[in-house]
Amino acid sequence: MDEKWVLQWFNDVWSNANSTMLQELATDPFHFHVPGGKSYLLSHTEYLNFITVWGQRFRDVSFRIIDTIKDENKTVVVYQCHALYCGGWAKIPAKKQKVMMTGMAYFKHHGDKIVDCRLEDSSFDLYQQLTRRLE
Repeated sequence: MDEKWVLQWFNDVWSNANSTMLQELATDPFHFHVPGGKSYLLSHTEYLNFITVWGQRFRDVSFRIIDTIKDENKTVVVYQCHALYCGGWAKIPAKKQKVMMTGMAYFKHHGDKIVDCRLEDSSFDLYQQLTRRLE
């Protein structure tokens, strides 16, 4: 896989819940791992539902790819995301607040398809941005 797919994953699949692009990039189903060690075998429909809900909570999303490391059938992407928080996450009320998130996604490929995606993100920092609880 060339690295064009990285931008397609973040800008088309994640930002816009693009079903066609998801079908091109990932097996159906594929493994999705979230922070905290939970792992799910998700169909495309289930993953798009997850992304759609995320997109309702965070709008005007823009991703910046910081670094990409590729080794055989594995790719690690370090990213930064800017968005407008619109409510619905961790019972935090909406204030139309701009937030910045960082993260790292680890992708495993079989041929030209993603079979595994592991996500580690800055959820704690995001919580702090929205609540200012530790200031």
